[in-house]
Amino acid sequence: MKFVAILLILLVAGLSISTWLIVRDIEREFPPIGDFKTINGVKMHYVEAGIEKDTSKPAIVFIHGASGNLRDQMPVYKPRLERDFRLVFLDRPGHGYSDPFDGSNDPKRQADSISKLLTELEIEKAIIVGHSFGGVVTGAFGVLHAEKTAGLVFLAPVSHPWGTGVDWHYDLGNTPILGWLFSRLLLPSVGSYVYPKAIQNVFRPNPMPADYRETSGTRLSLRPSNFHENAKDVARVENHVSAFHERYQEIKAQTVIFHGDQDDIVSLEIHSINGLSKDIEDAKLIILEDVGHKPDYIAADQIEAEIRRIAELSK
Repeated sequence: MKFVAILLILLVAGLSISTWLIVRDIEREFPPIGDFKTINGVKMHYVEAGIEKDTSKPAIVFIHGASGNLRDQMPVYKPRLERDFRLVFLDRPGHGYSDPFDGSNDPKRQADSISKLLTELEIEKAIIVGHSFGGVVTGAFGVLHAEKTAGLVFLAPVSHPWGTGVDWHYDLGNTPILGWLFSRLLLPSVGSYVYPKAIQNVFRPNPMPADYRETSGTRLSLRPSNFHENAKDVARVENHVSAFHERYQEIKAQTVIFHGDQDDIVSLEIHSINGLSKDIEDAKLIILEDVGHKPDYIAADQIEAEIRRIAELSK
């Protein structure tokens, strides 16, 4: 028994050191690149880009998905839009370098924090662009903060109940004690091994951009704190949409939904065809042929065009 205890201690110590080294390397490669404001009691990390304040046109706010951060959409849309719009890229609470909330981190609370961040930045109206899990926050923002919503752009969005649960590692990450041990001892090492294949799968069947790993900063999601908050988000989101999705009918802002017909991560039929496009009056649904879960990259030209169209209509 003593020998087994010593082996366990050595194993835990080894895994702890491995986690520390991996996290150190990730944070060196992807340090904070924006500014911070304390919103609702937590520190939020964001990047502002583009033109100075111009009340004649809305700002554009980008909300990343699960396992993401503000770097994900920024390489695509900053160079496309910064000459004509004020842009805000942000880390959702608990992701990237934004602090997590104490207790509930549901999409309504995240939308409230984004709204208050916009108030702090003196942004009166914005087009909200949300990818995947960012879509459910976008929907909550459109309902709860209609006065600030110039338009909504959903990209492969989560929005409605789907009934089949989530991947096992999200459930494990939420398990008391075991989840804590998994996220701090095993996840960084195991995750680093599967990460290259995992990010390629997010793009499937489309090719992943050659520089995506370097530009997206998605390795930040392997840090224990980020993984744990992400697991909470994903494991609990169906409870939110089950209770909230009927409120999408309240949205009156210009709305566009992009969804790939080859998306095997978020169901086109459940969330976009039978979901948002039916719930939101006059919503424009664009089904992208042969596109997977990353329309933000694969259909960037079309998405940019729709953002600009909504901005023109909002004048």
